[in-house]
Amino acid sequence: MRIAYCIHSLNLAGGMERVLSLKASALADDFGHEVYIVTAYLKGRRPAFSLSPAVKIVDIGVSDRFGPGFFIYGRKLRKVLSKIDPDVTVSLCGNDVYFVPSCAGKIKVAEFHFSHDKFFLKYGNGPVPKIRTRMLENAVKKFDALVVLTKMDASLWENAVPDVRQIYNPLTFSPESPSPLTAKRFMAAGRLESQKNYPAMISAWKTVAERHPDWTLDIFGEGKLKDVLNQMIKAEGLEGKVNLAGRSSDIRAEMMKSSGLLLSSSFEGFPMVLLEACAAGLPMVSFDCHCGPSEIVRTGRTGILVPPGDSQAMGEAVCNLIEDEDLRLRCGKGAFAAAEEFLPRNIMRQWDSLFRELFPTEES
Repeated sequence: MRIAYCIHSLNLAGGMERVLSLKASALADDFGHEVYIVTAYLKGRRPAFSLSPAVKIVDIGVSDRFGPGFFIYGRKLRKVLSKIDPDVTVSLCGNDVYFVPSCAGKIKVAEFHFSHDKFFLKYGNGPVPKIRTRMLENAVKKFDALVVLTKMDASLWENAVPDVRQIYNPLTFSPESPSPLTAKRFMAAGRLESQKNYPAMISAWKTVAERHPDWTLDIFGEGKLKDVLNQMIKAEGLEGKVNLAGRSSDIRAEMMKSSGLLLSSSFEGFPMVLLEACAAGLPMVSFDCHCGPSEIVRTGRTGILVPPGDSQAMGEAVCNLIEDEDLRLRCGKGAFAAAEEFLPRNIMRQWDSLFRELFPTEES
């Protein structure tokens, strides 16, 4: 089967790029499909993540952002897809989503890595989020299927789109062995941006620092809020207790040196860092934000889920895991066991089955 994915670029080290690289490689190497990734604007830059040599990259060389080049991109995308003539074309719901239904190819699948309410969660309830959401709904209605990341998000899309499927993202590294959970350190990882709500996490750590001053929190990531967060750490008297550790080239190694993971996001699509925590056997403390954490973090089994934005509850949950070693070990063991569901071989079978269902061949 010939499969073409459409994405803005591959040079960014984001979750969507990482997952696509893994999935495209698995479809080519493990399932024998002919896989293309059609980028809008790679411009000769190296992909951020490794790809199977069997995966072919075709770069259009024109930005798909709204602006003067938008329709030029659309024309060139049609030309590229006409040449590839895919059996299945997958849009990752960038701006290509507005052109793919009218392009060459037999089956069209939209794959959304955020939540239905993304624009409202990010920008509030003004007219722009309503317009952007309606545009996206109208676009994906023209596809043969829409695939979303969580069961919660599938329920939100069902009123707007005829055929909604749910498939979790796969783990990006294997659960080889769990952390011993002996280090006096919790960690977090993600961009230092407003969505991640790190001020709430830092406030939560005040409770921890008062009761357990020998424990620390290391936050891995870079972003525009670095200076603001450093100032907050100083103002709260948490220097040496909360550390902005920068970008890590081996997040699994950092997890193996930790005893728990925190997530304080205001909203998510499906947080990959929680899957990675499962693979490392880390108990998790997360806000029950919209969407995703509640389908990974199960209180008393894989960690502790606390109300969105409740810093006091997050701090108390961390203290519970520190003070109750049996709870910490039980949640770590539960998280490690939960990683099985998200192994690439299990997730990619679901994708292969979906493609074969939508485009049956004599072989399938």
